[in-house]
Amino acid sequence: MAPTLDRRLLERMQAKRHRLDTFRPMHPILVRRLHDDLRLLLTYHSNAIEGNTLSLAETQMVLEHGITVGGKTMREHLEATNHAEAFTLVSAFADHAEPITVEAILRLHGLVMDKIVPDAGVLRTIPVHIRGASVTPPHPRDVPDYLRQWLAWIDSAETAAYHPVVRAAIAHHGFEAVHPFSDGNGRVGRLLLNLMLMRAGYPPALILREWRLGYIHALEAANGGDYRGILTVIGRAVEHGLDLYLESCEAEPEAAYLPLAELAAQTEYEADYLGWLIRKGRLPAIKRSGRWQTTLAAVSRYRDEVAQGVYPPGRPGRTAGS
Repeated sequence: MAPTLDRRLLERMQAKRHRLDTFRPMHPILVRRLHDDLRLLLTYHSNAIEGNTLSLAETQMVLEHGITVGGKTMREHLEATNHAEAFTLVSAFADHAEPITVEAILRLHGLVMDKIVPDAGVLRTIPVHIRGASVTPPHPRDVPDYLRQWLAWIDSAETAAYHPVVRAAIAHHGFEAVHPFSDGNGRVGRLLLNLMLMRAGYPPALILREWRLGYIHALEAANGGDYRGILTVIGRAVEHGLDLYLESCEAEPEAAYLPLAELAAQTEYEADYLGWLIRKGRLPAIKRSGRWQTTLAAVSRYRDEVAQGVYPPGRPGRTAGS
């Protein structure tokens, strides 16, 4: 009998997945924004779980501006840029239905650990031990066979009957148990977890750094055949991803947020004027990378409100739209 998710967690996930499906297909700009947000969040949390000390803001500076953060190691910078690039590759993989292959896994590892370890993109040739674990990963000579068995299992008729989140969670534990690389197994394993989820129509699972100990303990319990913990951790992480998607979709379902310069090119208003409207509270907005963004729909609503006399046109001492 297949392991099952907690009933209440499953019901919440199903309800949120159903709500998310009502927004599909999503606007391409919204898809791009969500990808950028998740690229940052997944990179930060996945690296932090492994001990990277870059903060979320520092990770954003490294990824978006190429800034070197004082007091941080070169490895920590590379871990950020490498993971972000690997997530972009996973997103591309998710658009295709081909089975996951050893070659794809090696390619992911090669990106994640590029310039960090000498054997990036290569299966380990040395024995390893997971600190605190009750089991020892297989001998390096057995790793290729175990990895092929893992790939056969995730595409088997048995797992086709599993709930996609259950299948992905158990597969994640199986990959970590094989521990096919000398380093980088956690990051690659979480990327593969999210590839499976995305292909099943779910957002990526966002395992927070604050959950690190519970996540590690859940993987250890699964070594003994108790999958309840890892199913709960991955289920909560999937729910967190669903919440992130729904927040973006429901905040402005008819449009995506755009930089003010882009909106100025599509409307009669100058970017400076749109910024003034935001500061006056007349346009809803968000800040990305320190710059305000709002939507075409919000600008259209403001235009209608001016026509209805809700707001006077222009601003004091200036012409309308400037």
